[in-house]
Amino acid sequence: MIDILIIGNGPAGLASAITLRQQGASVMVVHRPADSNKFRAGESLAASARISLAELEVWEEFLNDGHEPCYGNASCWGDDRLYFNDFIQSPSGQGWYVDRPAFESMLTRKATSLGVSFYETDRSFRLYREDNGWKYAGDHLEISPTMVIDASGRNRWLSRQLGIRRIRRDEQVAVISILAATDPLNNRQSLIEAVSDGWWYVSDIGEGKIARIFFTDPDLHDRNSWLDPLYWENKSLQTKFIRHRVPVNRYKEILPLQFTSAGSHHLEHYAGEGWLAAGDAACSLDPLSSHGIAFALRSGIDAALAAKEQLTGISSAGNGYHEKIELAFRLYNEQRTEFYQKETRWKNEPFWKRRHAEQMMEVGETQQ
Repeated sequence: MIDILIIGNGPAGLASAITLRQQGASVMVVHRPADSNKFRAGESLAASARISLAELEVWEEFLNDGHEPCYGNASCWGDDRLYFNDFIQSPSGQGWYVDRPAFESMLTRKATSLGVSFYETDRSFRLYREDNGWKYAGDHLEISPTMVIDASGRNRWLSRQLGIRRIRRDEQVAVISILAATDPLNNRQSLIEAVSDGWWYVSDIGEGKIARIFFTDPDLHDRNSWLDPLYWENKSLQTKFIRHRVPVNRYKEILPLQFTSAGSHHLEHYAGEGWLAAGDAACSLDPLSSHGIAFALRSGIDAALAAKEQLTGISSAGNGYHEKIELAFRLYNEQRTEFYQKETRWKNEPFWKRRHAEQMMEVGETQQ
């Protein structure tokens, strides 16, 4: 008997699985096979995530895994000068550049040690309501969980099946370049630089490698330019600080360009009858916030606690979880809007004009 089915084995899904087993619930995680061609880069973990990692009982193991520390960041934003933010002044302390595969492997080991069942499938499956629970049917597996947690990421598999509306705040995308040098620059600070059509982010990712990421809106660039590495390299050379942090005579691209959605969106509802959404399946945060992984962990833990309460007959737990995520997104969006509005040098350019609107336009998307 499976009490709760979790869709997705990212940080949110694994945090939910670990928490539920800590609470004594039986859990199965259904997930897609790992994509060996996908390289996760430039991801940071805020110091505030320490609380969640401690709750999951993996804090010491996280420290032992040797993730690169982030002692602060530098930014050229709202001004032509470079400003430094040293995390030593923060009560939370330093952050980390996360080795995503190692991080998820750590969480998977913890979940497995607690008795979480994992089921990998690359085929379609059916999930539908049945009596007071759910029916899952796919491949050679059939189970009837009481509840489902959707942690399927931006794909938000379950909410799409249920027709839950997604509200998109923007169409931002990320253009990711991975570069390496035999004699790399040693820098423990990330760098952000705003430009007329978006913003750049650079960080060390270990072993002499650097992630150079450009965030922009897809309609601001010609279609023929998107797959041209030289186009993006030339754009980086037009910056004031990025070009010195990643000098072309020292760093060379080692992987093909990658593109990913980096916009900000949230669901109309985060919980319903017998289900909850966590992590990116609930809310996708602008990378500018640096809270993506931390939010995934926190929402995964909170979704699990709400699901366990519902199992014990506390029907209001789903509403409480919805209100908690709704508040978290509202506070995040206020901070995000305030930060974008600080950049006024290109306030009439499309990228910035869209983000300077007093009330940012909501683009509704409903998928059945």
